[in-house]
Amino acid sequence: MEKQPSKSIWQRLCRWLKPDWLFGLLLAASIAMLVLGGLQAEASQFVPPPLFPKLALLIGAMALLSALATLGARLDRKHLDDYMFQMVANGAIIGIITSLFVHMLWEIGSGLLPPITGDDLIAVMIGGWSLGYFFYRWRGLNI
Repeated sequence: MEKQPSKSIWQRLCRWLKPDWLFGLLLAASIAMLVLGGLQAEASQFVPPPLFPKLALLIGAMALLSALATLGARLDRKHLDDYMFQMVANGAIIGIITSLFVHMLWEIGSGLLPPITGDDLIAVMIGGWSLGYFFYRWRGLNI
């Protein structure tokens, strides 16, 4: 009987660091963001910047950050198996669609609902991503 080599500390740690734990933590963080953001809501007087610099900054940030996200997704695809990558990617799509629908609902009911902030929408997106991941984890990709 051969003695198997002992696993390194890094291999043992990676065994415990699974996407399930990460998305569970993200779901808890998104709920905490919503609760804490509601407790610390402050009215502020915001003066919008001129249109051209704002558009230039938004378009530049969008182009740069989407390129970085594409590189990050390539690294994820390299280090995750295809099934896990599909669950993470489909969960992200669910998170984006959820945040779009929540924003649309808040715009329709803007006279009845309290104001929603950007932090609220980020929390909804992260929570939607986590719930989408867990939905695909539970039901599988071929629904």
